[in-house]
Amino acid sequence: MKYIIEPKNITQFRKLLKKDKVTDIIVGVEELSNGFIFKMSLETLNQYLEKMDTLMISLKITRIFHEEELQNLKEKLLKLKWEKIKFIFYSDLGVYEMIKAWGYQNKLVYDANTYMTNADDVNAFLSFNKYVVVSNQIAFSEIEKLLSKVKRPTIIYGFGKSIIFYSKRPLLKNYFLYRNLKYKYDEKDYYLKEEYRDDFYHIYEDQYGSYLYEPKFYYLYDELKKLQKIDYVIISCVDMKTSLFEEVVNGYLNNDSSFISLCEGILYKGIMKEKSVLLKDEVIHNE
Repeated sequence: MKYIIEPKNITQFRKLLKKDKVTDIIVGVEELSNGFIFKMSLETLNQYLEKMDTLMISLKITRIFHEEELQNLKEKLLKLKWEKIKFIFYSDLGVYEMIKAWGYQNKLVYDANTYMTNADDVNAFLSFNKYVVVSNQIAFSEIEKLLSKVKRPTIIYGFGKSIIFYSKRPLLKNYFLYRNLKYKYDEKDYYLKEEYRDDFYHIYEDQYGSYLYEPKFYYLYDELKKLQKIDYVIISCVDMKTSLFEEVVNGYLNNDSSFISLCEGILYKGIMKEKSVLLKDEVIHNE
């Protein structure tokens, strides 16, 4: 089992390149990725790829592209130094068709996140992809059951914040206009707070829409030892304070759980202890 680390910014990216135990890094690409993730320009990305002696950088091409955008997508993808890229994480099947036609199907990872919740779907997409990312929005018992039925090893999320809401509309911009307030488009630290809850939900907007994230970091640690058919675990440090970044990364790489106490109050297990489906007359006892 290896770890794929997702940095928050260029500083963290450079630090990861120098770490001995880091074998895999994943980053976004400007115009090809969306959401609150670290994105690099094609020019900068290729400059780093040229210097790489080993395959360790993967790309997150997370956008869903409209028909009129496909030509621009093709032109940008063709500029990549493909021989230096390890994996392409994608969610739009148009991306798959393009890259397959160029002979790089063995680099493709289907990452629809919340959709991959059962073994049938995972196996279907494994039949034409190198890997599939299993959803972290199902109970741990169901993840175990799913992995026992998949044909080949997969990838899971081990640490990070999940998107809980997405809209193509510029919700932040519209809110500021409605309140007659000045909106700073480049500002990344906007949060929502419900009246009767203490949590702050990070809300982010880019040219592709608005995104609302969970207030805490989802994480698996001891549970990873119980899982089979996992080749890679994604550790996403996006939206994490810089002071905790190295503690979390070192914790996973060195099998040191001390980072959990350091992150007290900002971690949670998601629905790991729950059942995703409640049948009639069945009672759930949460731990």
